[in-house]
Amino acid sequence: MGKYTVVVSRRADEMLIRHARFLAQVRVSAARRMTSEFANVLDELEQNPYQFPVELDCNLPGGAYRKALFSKWYKAIFSVAENTVYLDAVLDCRQDNTNYQPDKSN
Repeated sequence: MGKYTVVVSRRADEMLIRHARFLAQVRVSAARRMTSEFANVLDELEQNPYQFPVELDCNLPGGAYRKALFSKWYKAIFSVAENTVYLDAVLDCRQDNTNYQPDKSN
């Protein structure tokens, strides 16, 4: 068990499922690889979320979010408060994410 608790928002979970489903339609092995790499990111977040860089997206509050890149094209967006990591989104970097805004309800 890590030093940090990771909380995956419903929105991030739904995004991950949508990305995996799309990949599985193209190639099942690619979907499995992506979800495996995402699981590795969760493990790393439990150990030390500060190993990942600050997200500099102009749509997000400066310094409030960090990013973890995985499986070539995917980005997990998260924030850290005390010993809890709040994973807010899983974005496909090949898509236009300029309108992405963090979910304020979590």
